[in-house]
Amino acid sequence: MIGRRLSALRRDGLSTQVYLVALVIALIGPGLLFTAILLGRYAALDRVRFEQDARESVRGIALTIDRDIAGLVSVLQTLAASPRLRKSGLDGFETQARAVRETTGLDLSLRRPDGTQLVNTALAPGAPVPQAPHEEDAEVLATRRPVVGGVRMGAPGRPPTFDVAVPVVVDGAPAYVLSVTVPVERLHQILVQDLAPGWTTGIVDRKGLLLARSAEHATLAGQPMLAALRGRPTAASGIWEGVDRRRQPVLYVETTVRATGWLVGASILRERVEAPLRHWIVAFGGFGLLALATSSFLAVRLWARVAGPLRQLATAGGALAAGQPVPRVSTPIREIRQLADVLADASQSLRRRIAERDQALAEQSRSLVALRESEARFRHMADSAPAMIWMTDAEGEIVFVNMHYEYLFGRSVEALAHGRWREVIHPDDLLGFQQTFQQAFAARTPFRHATRVIDRHGATRWILCEGVARLDDHGRFLGYTGCNVDVTEAKAAELALREGEERLRLALAAGRLGTWEIDLASGQHRLSARSSEIFAHAPLSHEGWTRSVHPDDRARIEAALADLLAGEADYRTEFRIRPEAEAPHGNGARWVSAQAIVQRDAGGRPRRVIGIHQEVTERKRAEEHLRLLVHELNHRVKNTLATVQSIAMQSLRGMQGSAAEAAKAAFEARLIALARVHDVLTRESWEGAELAEVVEDALAPLGGPGGPSDGSEGRPRFSAAGPAVRLPPRIALSIAMALHELATNAVKYGALSVPTGRVALSWSVAEGRLSLYWRESGGPPVVPPTRTGFGSRLIERSLARELDGTVSLGFPPEGVTCTIVAPLADPAAPLAPQQEDAGPRERDGDAPSRRRARS
Repeated sequence: MIGRRLSALRRDGLSTQVYLVALVIALIGPGLLFTAILLGRYAALDRVRFEQDARESVRGIALTIDRDIAGLVSVLQTLAASPRLRKSGLDGFETQARAVRETTGLDLSLRRPDGTQLVNTALAPGAPVPQAPHEEDAEVLATRRPVVGGVRMGAPGRPPTFDVAVPVVVDGAPAYVLSVTVPVERLHQILVQDLAPGWTTGIVDRKGLLLARSAEHATLAGQPMLAALRGRPTAASGIWEGVDRRRQPVLYVETTVRATGWLVGASILRERVEAPLRHWIVAFGGFGLLALATSSFLAVRLWARVAGPLRQLATAGGALAAGQPVPRVSTPIREIRQLADVLADASQSLRRRIAERDQALAEQSRSLVALRESEARFRHMADSAPAMIWMTDAEGEIVFVNMHYEYLFGRSVEALAHGRWREVIHPDDLLGFQQTFQQAFAARTPFRHATRVIDRHGATRWILCEGVARLDDHGRFLGYTGCNVDVTEAKAAELALREGEERLRLALAAGRLGTWEIDLASGQHRLSARSSEIFAHAPLSHEGWTRSVHPDDRARIEAALADLLAGEADYRTEFRIRPEAEAPHGNGARWVSAQAIVQRDAGGRPRRVIGIHQEVTERKRAEEHLRLLVHELNHRVKNTLATVQSIAMQSLRGMQGSAAEAAKAAFEARLIALARVHDVLTRESWEGAELAEVVEDALAPLGGPGGPSDGSEGRPRFSAAGPAVRLPPRIALSIAMALHELATNAVKYGALSVPTGRVALSWSVAEGRLSLYWRESGGPPVVPPTRTGFGSRLIERSLARELDGTVSLGFPPEGVTCTIVAPLADPAAPLAPQQEDAGPRERDGDAPSRRRARS
């Protein structure tokens, strides 16, 4: 049966009705096909735009995390710069750290490089702190930069956390590690802000462990990232197609957090990504079927009106084919009647015009396709550009902005129309920008202008706006095309540089310091205005520099510069300027203090030397004047002591007997001891004296340390041992007098009165206090004295008051002992006045009673 029908169709042909329906389909079909192609391209562009929006959303989360981590690092670096960390105790710093904890709600920890914790605000004050080091400590100490750690699981019942740590640099070296412990719930709160339906976001640390997740955060924090999310990479960087934990197809978008190296990702259900496309496909299919059905119905209705006349025209076709006139057709349809009238004459012209029309339509269709493709490429490139691209029409109205422009200002093209783009310009800069733009717009010339703008968050930012006139092929003005670049960071850096340079200039001016620089490659010297003023000229070469220095100091500063370049020592020196170089300033000698550092290249080779100058002539003169005053004072003190000695000798001259002679000798010995310690202090400019030197000078007349030994075994009579201790003048004088009294009594009555006697003197320093021990041995047995003489009173009472300490005399049978404990005051403290000018003469009975050694 089918074969018979096909044969009938080939024999009889199809009805006009079929052809009319086919014609409708042929007319509508290309439009539907073209619409389907456009729909496909729109779907592809919409997919790209969706991926770009998703990438920007993920980058927005990453930027939020960057800012949050930067804020924590800023707090830590502010605490790390606290002067309380440079003091001996950390109580003040712990108080400051706990105040920060009360403000931020985050726990802080201060650790030594070996992991020993010094401060932990998570514990109560005084509670024992754990001593385990954190895994990021080694990286912090090695890089001396802030480090953000990965997820760290807490104790049972405690949420996971991560650490942000910074080094604490003291004297140029990392001394501690300061960190803050942050719960991952903080990251979870960032993820759930403005979360789109169907989106699941997460943060992964550098080890691939989940720090936070917008969904199922409590159960998945600290677990490894699902590898199935990165199933198949797409054409776009950082985007994959995969499956989530419920095995649902998703689109996975990922980016890196710059400050921490973490990954921020978002998984979006594929059905949500493809929902707009399915909607358009269904709409297009319904529209196409409806259009075809409607067209077919109308075609059938029309066929009923034209079938008869068309059959008549078909009958006349034979005549037309034979070249005969076509008979007129009686029909109410004017077109068919006119067609029948002019068919013979216009058939050839009609075929030619149809050919021309078809050619023009094809050309136009290709041009439209090319134009749409060009517009799509431009939009894609503009949206992919990191800068803000905009276009205006010939009247200056905004007609296009790219995605980056919309994101920064939160405004679409429609919101910027009718001159409302002026609302994003900072009010203080609007007038200047309008003048620049209007002048360029009127002259059709390029323009470039830096201005402040208000972004979508209300923050002020700097942009560099550039624009050029846009012309068509005939030179007609179409508008302006421009590009805005965010230069906020550059402006901030420029402002900080200017402020730093101004602070440096003010500091140098306040200290009257001059700067200098040596270019080691060219040998050229550069001096600031103050350095040129100090040198009275600006030496531009090494030879000119050397000629400016006093000949006696040239070798020393050349050696210091060589040591600096070799990296063996710092450059800190003082030198004189030769007389001819200082002529404009007077005829006296002038001194200059210089300090410098060397700047090296990547290979460690010295490139240039940078330093400062300071004129110290007045200080040098003051030091010389001080030395002259000290020597004059010492001379006058000695003269005074000599006068006292002469008066005392004259006063005691009339006294007779052994007691008088002993009193004279004791008085003279005490004056000599006082003079010797004055000599020691004078050598040190009365700034202090070494205890060992005071001991040696006080005991030298009596065979002190380094003096003669006994005749039997060759051992010295005195032994002295102790660390190097520098004493203030007041303490040095008091101890010298005490040692003299002890040694004198030891020679008369104690261990030094027999050949086998010894004296051991030792001292130590602990917690800012000096402890000095005198112990005699090998002498006659000691009997405690029945009364106190001048020497004992001088030692026990006056010395204790002078030293603001304690003095203890002991009289065990084996030998006298004396213990002196005194605080070490500032060596620069003024000398205290003598509390007791004189006392009664010491008699034999004042010393401890001893059994005389038998010969």
